[in-house]
Amino acid sequence: MAKLTSTTVGKRYAKALFELTQPEGTSDATLAELMTIADVFSENPDLMSVLTSVNIPEPDKQALLKSLTKDASALVQHLFDLVYENRRIADLPMIIQQYKVLVDRENEVVTAKVTTAIPLDDAQTARLSDKLKALFKAQTVVIENDVDPKIIGGVKIEANDRVLDGTISTKLANIRQSITD
Repeated sequence: MAKLTSTTVGKRYAKALFELTQPEGTSDATLAELMTIADVFSENPDLMSVLTSVNIPEPDKQALLKSLTKDASALVQHLFDLVYENRRIADLPMIIQQYKVLVDRENEVVTAKVTTAIPLDDAQTARLSDKLKALFKAQTVVIENDVDPKIIGGVKIEANDRVLDGTISTKLANIRQSITD
């Protein structure tokens, strides 16, 4: 039997959680709780290693997990317990990420990773945001601008499982490829 990827596991748990929170109108609150816990993991990179270590006794790991979720809702606590019991705790960051995707889709929010050779100024960001709102039929666009001088110029946009690559480096690579073919 093939091992499930972290993305597949993340999507399954996230969908199940979303199906529980969406009808109750608690999707945003649940996401806020999950993002707070995700921040704890980000700030403490060794935390996941502790929870997945075979050298740490189970009661200690369970106590740590309980302390992480002590202020969380019963649903989030149950999610963490279930993920831990099913030995999927290492997939937790992907579960949270996939849940955020579902909540953002419901709220018509698109997060776009935008790569440019130089940082975008406020006017460029606003124009790009307006264009992406129309393209993705979104109410809100969150732009994460990454600067990569290797792209030479142009822009690469990654959003909603789509990549729009208008970078000069890609155009040059395509020209190179067509010449050698």
